[in-house]
Amino acid sequence: MNDHANLMVDPKPLTGVKILDLSQGIAGPYAATILGLQGAEIIKVEPPEGDWSRLMGGGKSGLTALSIACNLGKRSICVDARKPAGQALLRELAADVDVLIESFRPGVMSRLGLDYPSLAEHCAKLLYTSVTGFGDDGPYRDLPGADSVIQALSGMMTMNRDAAGQPRRVGMLVVDAATGIYTAQAIAAALVGQTRTGKGGLLPITLMQAAAALQSIPLLDWAMHGSQENKPPVTVPSGTFRTREGLINLTALRDRMFHGLARALGQAQWIDDPRYATNGARLKNAADINAQIQALLLEDTAQNWVTRFRQHEVLCAPVLDYAGFMDDPQVRSQGIFTQIDQVLFGALPFAQLPGQRCDAYPAAPLAGDSTQDILVQAGLSAQRIDALRGDHVVFTRADLDARAAQRHHQQELP
Repeated sequence: MNDHANLMVDPKPLTGVKILDLSQGIAGPYAATILGLQGAEIIKVEPPEGDWSRLMGGGKSGLTALSIACNLGKRSICVDARKPAGQALLRELAADVDVLIESFRPGVMSRLGLDYPSLAEHCAKLLYTSVTGFGDDGPYRDLPGADSVIQALSGMMTMNRDAAGQPRRVGMLVVDAATGIYTAQAIAAALVGQTRTGKGGLLPITLMQAAAALQSIPLLDWAMHGSQENKPPVTVPSGTFRTREGLINLTALRDRMFHGLARALGQAQWIDDPRYATNGARLKNAADINAQIQALLLEDTAQNWVTRFRQHEVLCAPVLDYAGFMDDPQVRSQGIFTQIDQVLFGALPFAQLPGQRCDAYPAAPLAGDSTQDILVQAGLSAQRIDALRGDHVVFTRADLDARAAQRHHQQELP
C-alpha cells in the first residue's frame, strides 16, 4: 500500500450518521453493517427472541455466521414491538436518527404505527429504507421472499445450470448479499441528498430488483441471442480443467493470450493453424480445442501449470477452497482479511470491505447487550427504564439470560 490517505478510514466518511436498524436476516442488516464500518452509528433493534439470523446455521448464544457477518459493530436493544409501549419507544428512537432500515412484509410497519408517513410527520429528514422480497404492490406483495425463492424466480438458477442443463442454486446467499450492497449504496447516495436539502424520503428496495440488477449482463446476453442455449461463449478457451493434481481455470481473452497458452502447452503450431487463428474461428472449434487442452493438462499439476501459464501472461488460477484462498500469497500481501475479536469465539477472520483497511473489525453484539446504554443515551429516566423492563417491553442481556435459564429449568421439570 502507498502512503496516501485512505478515504474510507481516515476519517470514516459516515461518522456522525445515526441509523436505526429494525431489519432482520441478511439484506437489511448487511447494508447497515457496511454503513457502520464506514463510520455510521448503528442501533440494532431485535425482538425478545432475537433476529432470526441468530437461529440459522448453528452457533453459540445466537452468534451464528449469519448474525455475526451482518451485525458487526452494532449495539443491540431488544424491544417487544407487539406492545404499544414498545411501539412508542421505537418512535422516540426513530426521531433521533438519520436513517431507518426495516425488512418486514408490506403492511406490518403500518399496523405498528412505524410506517414512513407516520414517522416522517415528526422527522422530515428521515431516510426510511424498506427492504422486501417483491415490493409493496403486485400479486406477490404478501408472499415471503427469500434468497432461494428469488434465485429460482429470477432466472439465476437457470443461468447457473450444470453441464446436463439442470438449474442450480448459487451456493451462497448471493441475492441477499447483493441486496445488502445495493441497499447500502442507495442509502449512501440518499444521505448526500439529505445533507444538501435537509429532507429525507422513502427508499423501497426489493430482493427481486437486486437479483435482476445483478444479472444485467446475462440478461442482455439472453435478449441479444434469443435464449441462453443459443448464446455463444465469450471466448475460447474459457473454463475449468482437471490437471494431474487439482483444478485450474483458464481464459484466453485475446489472440495474443491464446498464443501464450499454446506456447505454455508446447503447442506453438496452434498459432498458425487457421482453425485457431481468431476467436471467431476458435468458437467454431471449441470442442476440439478444449479436448486437446484437457488431455495436455493431465500431464502435470495445477501448481506447475499456473506457474507456466503466468510466465506467458495467460489468465489462469488454481481452483482453491477457503483455506487455500486465505493462505494465498497475494491475499496475505494485500491484507484482504482482518480479524474480529468475537465474544464466545475469540479471533475470527473477516474479509475487509473493498476500499477499507484496518487492523481489526468490531465484533457483533449479543442480543440486548446495549439495551440499557441505548435507553440512557436516548434520555429515558432510570424509573422509566425499570418500568419498561418490568413490563417486559425491553430486555437487557441479563433479562434474556434469565428467561433462557427459566425455560431450561421448566424443561427439566418432570
